[in-house]
Amino acid sequence: MKTEKIVLSFIAVAIGILVAGAAFYLYQATKTVDLSKTKTFSIQTPTPSPKPTISLTVDTPKDEEVFDKKIITILGKTTKDATVIISTQTDDQVVTPAQNGNFSTTAVIGDGQNIIEITAVLPNGEEARLTRTVTFSTETF
Repeated sequence: MKTEKIVLSFIAVAIGILVAGAAFYLYQATKTVDLSKTKTFSIQTPTPSPKPTISLTVDTPKDEEVFDKKIITILGKTTKDATVIISTQTDDQVVTPAQNGNFSTTAVIGDGQNIIEITAVLPNGEEARLTRTVTFSTETF
């Protein structure tokens, strides 16, 4: 008798779950939403930042180049309206490029390894920067 009561209890719980599930399904299927009470929102897509308008290339010196003279020539090209700033460990120079953007100057380097930083700056503040590492050595390889 006791086992029959337990089995009937499980059957009753199972039937109750099925009836509750069916009632919930019917409620969700027939439910209507009042559109006047819904909220609307918009997603703003970020605008991409404009492509840089400044360019900077340095033809000489090449990175990791070795020189046997302390005075080296720096040649390159940038946007025509830019101002070029060349910084070494011993000196800073401001160079104005030609109408076609070409620039050329000389710089003095110290013994051993030297870092040369070439920066082109447009009047609107946009800049491009390149770094060259050069070495002064009188040894022959």
